[in-house]
Amino acid sequence: MSNSALKQVPNWVWWSLCPVFGALTIAYVGYLTKTDRWLKLGVGISLILLLASLTSQSWLIYLAIPIQFAIAMSIKNTYLIKVAPRGAILPTDRQTAQLIANIRGKVDLNKCSKDDLVHILGLPIAYSNNIELIKAEGYMFLHIEELTGLADVPEKYCEVIEPLIAFNYYEKSDNPIDWQRLNMLPLSELIELGLDRSSATIICDERQSHGAYRSLVEVRRRTGLPINLYKHLI
Repeated sequence: MSNSALKQVPNWVWWSLCPVFGALTIAYVGYLTKTDRWLKLGVGISLILLLASLTSQSWLIYLAIPIQFAIAMSIKNTYLIKVAPRGAILPTDRQTAQLIANIRGKVDLNKCSKDDLVHILGLPIAYSNNIELIKAEGYMFLHIEELTGLADVPEKYCEVIEPLIAFNYYEKSDNPIDWQRLNMLPLSELIELGLDRSSATIICDERQSHGAYRSLVEVRRRTGLPINLYKHLI
C-alpha cells in the first residue's frame, strides 16, 4: 500500500502565513468542507488579530503566524480526505485508516463490494478476489484474523486496515468451529461429519501431498471443491 496524496500541501496552507488575515484560510476550508469548528476558529483568530492591529499590538500578530500555520498543517490531512474523490486516498498506515474511518465511516466487510475492497481499503485485487470468493460461498467474516486465515490476506495488510473495517453481521454459536479442522481431521472423521468420501479423500490427499492449507481460500484453490460442500465443517 502506498500513495502520496496526503504528502501534498494545498496552497491555502501557505496562505495561512499571511499576517492578520492568514487565519481566514482556515475559515475558508471550514466553509468548503462544512466543518463549523474550523470556520469559527478561523474567523475568531482573524477578529482577534484585526483588533490587535488596530490597537498597535503587533507582537500578537507575529506570534499568531506560526500558530496559524501549525493549525493549517494539523487539519491538512483531514481536509484532503474530505475533498478527495473515491480511491484517491488509501489507508497506508493505521493512523490514516483511522482518520478515513472517522471522516467517511467504516467499511462493512460482509456487505461491501469488491470495488470497495480495492478503492477504499486499498487491497490488491488478488486478495479482494479471495474475499469475494469466500463471501460468494456464503461465509460471513467475524473478525480481522479471518482475513488471513480464510482469505489468505497477509497480516501486514490486516494490521493497516483494521481500524477501517466493521463486521456488522455476527453469528453466535455456543460451539465455535474453525476451518483449521480441514488440516487436522482424518478421512474417517471428515466423512462422519457429513462430507462425502470422494471430497474428503481429495482434501486429505492434497493435504498429505502438498502440506497443510494456509487459508480457506487455499483449500478451495488446491482442491477445486466449492466451499459450500464443506461449509458445515467450518
